[in-house]
Order: sequence, then structure tokens, then C-alpha cells
Amino acid sequence: MNIAFFCDAYTPTRNGVAVSVDTTAQELRSRGHRVVIFAPEYQGFEDETPDVVRFHAGHWFRARDFPVAKPALARLNWQAWVRFQREKFDIVHSHSPFTLGCTGLRWAARHHTPTVFTFHTLYHHYLHYVPVPQGVLRPYLMWRLHNYLLSVDHVIVPSRPVRKVVHAIQPHVPITVLPTGIDTERFQNGHRERIRAQYNIAPDETLLLSVGRMVLEKNLVFLLRALAPLLKDEPMKTRLMLVGGGPALLELQALCAQMGIADRVIWTDFVDPEFIADFYAAGDIFTFASRTETQGMAIAEALVSGLPCVVVGVMGAAEALTDGCDGFVVPPRESDFLEATTRLVQDKELRARMAHKARSDVARLSRDHIVSQLLELYAKLIEEREDSGRPRKSVWI
Repeated sequence: MNIAFFCDAYTPTRNGVAVSVDTTAQELRSRGHRVVIFAPEYQGFEDETPDVVRFHAGHWFRARDFPVAKPALARLNWQAWVRFQREKFDIVHSHSPFTLGCTGLRWAARHHTPTVFTFHTLYHHYLHYVPVPQGVLRPYLMWRLHNYLLSVDHVIVPSRPVRKVVHAIQPHVPITVLPTGIDTERFQNGHRERIRAQYNIAPDETLLLSVGRMVLEKNLVFLLRALAPLLKDEPMKTRLMLVGGGPALLELQALCAQMGIADRVIWTDFVDPEFIADFYAAGDIFTFASRTETQGMAIAEALVSGLPCVVVGVMGAAEALTDGCDGFVVPPRESDFLEATTRLVQDKELRARMAHKARSDVARLSRDHIVSQLLELYAKLIEEREDSGRPRKSVWI
């Protein structure tokens, strides 16, 4: 197949959408499919492949590592438009309802190309990044999502809770639940001792791990407050490593100092994706408190790496693992989170059993398994478009 991806976040931006797009594209290409990615440019970064088409973008002042494509210039990017026409794509897969996602749908409509949209993000949880009054912005966002969902042929959601969210916005849209797959081989072969030696983690210390952007919507204040008593308990010999960077990093470090746990928390800032598997391998327990996850890719990566998990049971994170089997799913209360984590720290046999279960159930998380289902969906949409002979009505784009 000849496939076009349109996304407003792509490498080297470090977030779940960029990882999902890149992981899926790699697997599709390994099977002989052509994938061309249309994405915002990133200042100072050059792509190694000609199959990434960049649009002029400016870096968002509230998230400097997140470039935003400019709507007017996207419409005038004739080079990209000519490339799109020349490729004669079989399907357009949008990963954003904003600037480039809209561009993809407009171009697909002109060529009668079937479209699919992955609802990656709970967008209403990120409105604080936009300097517009919430009373104005939220209704506009919901109106925009409603119309965008009507404009695509099919919607992919990464978890069942997100399916409920989408149906609340637009009840009549066809939906498939399909999470992002994980490169299981990569995450099962990390180098544990390299990272533990680099950060001076003793063999008898239990390392709690959390991976993700350092932003407040990831509920990291909750995580630090919940784990502070455990980290302060010297006989427990427990440390916490936070892998990732972001705009809230300094604020979170100040909070650790205020709570007296600064010497028990390790901050890595952003790490090269090539070495992320080594950080998972270095950990003993994965802790994740975010309440805004549509899937929780970091949880899936931790499970594949053999880490028992403690997660807050809200949205996509709630169904990423089986409570009491490969980890604990707890209510959003600091006391419950602390209790579950402490139990795993103290009970090494339980930890080993959960780690074994996590490793033994990786097939369902593999990108090979997930992309096979994605290709079946693509084929179905292409067949339906050919049978109907009519393009889907464009509602507003």
C-alpha cells in the first residue's frame, strides 16, 4: 500500500504521538509498504529519509520542544501538495485534528482517498497551553472535534475508555479500538547494569521508574507526594528515577527539595530513544500516575520489559494491565498508591511473579500483531471506497 500519515507531532519531538507514528511507520515499511509522513519542521533537525515532508512551523512558547505548523502556510505548501498528488496514496491516516490533520483530510477529499483518524490525545486536558480563555476555547475545541470526526471514514482509539469519550463527542462515527504496538524484542533486551552503574544505583537498592514528559498533566506532583514516605524510609533502600524532560522539570525538582527527597530522586532529562530500553531494564517497579492517558504506551513498554506496574486506574491506563496479575491498578489516592508500591518493594517473590506474567503476555502488545490489524482496517476502508464510488462528504474542511 501507499500510505500517507499526517501529524502535528513527529520526531524529534518526544511525546506519545510521535513515538506511535514512528513505531507504526517502521513496521509498515518493514513489510514493504510505502509510508510518507507529513509533519511540522523542527528547527535544526534534518530527516534521514525523503519520505518525510515537512511544513513550516514555529516553536510553541509554552512548550519549546513542540513545533506548531502554521495553518496559512500549510495551505500554501505547493511542494507538499505536488508530492501528495504524485504519490497517489491508497489511504490517508491522520494523527491530529489540527493544522496538518485538516490538511490531510482536505487533500484526501480532492482525490477521493479514504481516511482514518487516530484519536491519540484527550485534548481538553491540554487547553492550558493555549492563551485563550477556557470558557471560549473548550466549546470551540469540542465543536472542532465533532466536525472533524464527521469528516473521516473511520476512527481508531487506543483504549475502550477513549471510545466512550469519542462517542460522547460524535455518537455516529465508526470506531475500532487499536492501541499502538511495541517493539517487543527491543524492550526485552535492555542493558540493566549500564544504567545502574551510570547513576550509582547500588545492587541492593530498589529502583522505582517513571517514564514520560515532565509536565503537570502527567500527575507527577501526585506521584512524588505519594512516594515521598517510601523514599524517605532509609531501611527500604528505595530510589525513584524520572526519565524524560519537559517544562515542569524545575518546578518538580523544587518540590522534591521541599519534601526532603531530592537525594532519592534521579532526573535524567530527555534521553536518546535508542537507549530507552536500558532505562526500563534498570528499573525494578514501574510507577505511573497520569490520569490523562489514552493508552499509556510507557506502561506497555514497562510490561514488555518485565516490570510490575503500579498505575492510577483512570482512562487508558486502567486497562493497560490486569490488577493483581502484572501489577496494581489503584484509585487516585496517594495512600493507595503508596501502599501498592510499598508492597512490591517489600515482597520480592510477588514482584518476581508479576514480572514473569508481564513478560509472558507480550504478544498482544507487539507492533507486529497491532499493525496486522491496522492493515486489515486499511484494506476494508479502501474496498468500501471503491465499492461506493463516492467520496465521503467533507463537513467543514
